[in-house]
Amino acid sequence: KFRLASPLAVGSGETIHTDSDIILDSRDCPVIPAAAFAGVIRHYLDIECNDKTEFFGYIDGEKSSESKIKFYDAISVSDSYITVRDSVALKSEEKVGEEGAKFDQQAVETNAEFITLFELSNADENQQKDFEEALSAMQAGFLRIGSKTSRGYGQIEITDLKKAEFLLPGDRKKWLDFSPYDFDSDAYYQPVILTETSSKFIKIHLELKQKGAVSIRSYTVKNKEDISSADYMQLATNDGVPVIPGTSWAGAFRQRFAEFLGNEQPFDKEFFNDVWGFVDDTSQTQDKEKQAQQKSKIYFSESRLSDGDSKIITRTSIDRFSAGIKSHALYTEKTYYHGSCELDIHIKDNVKDMQKCMQILSAVICDLDRGYLAVGGLTSVGRGLFTVEKFFVNEDDRTEVLKSGNIQAMTGGLTA
Repeated sequence: KFRLASPLAVGSGETIHTDSDIILDSRDCPVIPAAAFAGVIRHYLDIECNDKTEFFGYIDGEKSSESKIKFYDAISVSDSYITVRDSVALKSEEKVGEEGAKFDQQAVETNAEFITLFELSNADENQQKDFEEALSAMQAGFLRIGSKTSRGYGQIEITDLKKAEFLLPGDRKKWLDFSPYDFDSDAYYQPVILTETSSKFIKIHLELKQKGAVSIRSYTVKNKEDISSADYMQLATNDGVPVIPGTSWAGAFRQRFAEFLGNEQPFDKEFFNDVWGFVDDTSQTQDKEKQAQQKSKIYFSESRLSDGDSKIITRTSIDRFSAGIKSHALYTEKTYYHGSCELDIHIKDNVKDMQKCMQILSAVICDLDRGYLAVGGLTSVGRGLFTVEKFFVNEDDRTEVLKSGNIQAMTGGLTA
């Protein structure tokens, strides 16, 4: 059993409601297909497991072997809310939307609960250990499900893990009596405690406090109260908790990272792409498998704001010549002031120059702390400013050196 620790987006390929609708079962409840788990776990074990070919099966001409792992769909076992998230790519200098880069997608909101099964057949002790290590990586947040996993989506928290073992043919009666989805009461299930997996990431943890308001708009109307009270709403979960999505954090950090790296001449594009990933849109091939691309090696969490105040602000545009109100320029926005939140940033340990990456990233965090880097919209009128109250690198408190601006001390002695 697991709950979503962040929103989940597993697309169905349908575009009925948004540009990317999620997969639903016959009950119209969200479902996570078995293929989603198989893909991420196989990718993880391809790196960590030495005997991967025998574990997952293979086809080599006339020779073949069946996979020793069977995956099952994860079905919803709690109330879940399907939200719509808007996204857009911004031009770096003007901070306006790129043409053709606006899209929306469905996602299952945080805290939805699911149950799934994994079946290992004739797996030896080492293979079982490798598989449990993959589950540990999921629990630690290193291994995520669905799309936008490096931008705050797809993180799960395992709430209950049990295992039932059968040795056939001797245990055939037990096997026939076994009820795999009777997770709570079936006598053959025994609890499993996962060991902590070795981290393949450097982790930065920030505790942040707003300096004023934040404006990350949701253009999706959830109820009549929303449309009657304001023209624009701060992005929030279904239960009203305002959030800053990982996409907003990543966009702000990525742009400032590029500006600092641009101080070096010439601009090190290869290093930048290694850290942040890329897709070669200039490629002429229509085959996505052959298109040059690489996933980002920096993962951002979604931040939930608390201990602040929601306010409704009415604004208008003034004609600079007549000092009168411009026609059709009045609007009302519901925004959030003086809240606190946390942000987790994970950096993969295979970045080509980790020390350089961390030094630039630390400088970006210094800018965030001093109010030189703003997040979200309306940043030119004071929105989206934060101060860093706590700064941890791999559980080591380095808040004091952050406040002193000592970049070397912020990043010294790093190991994943």
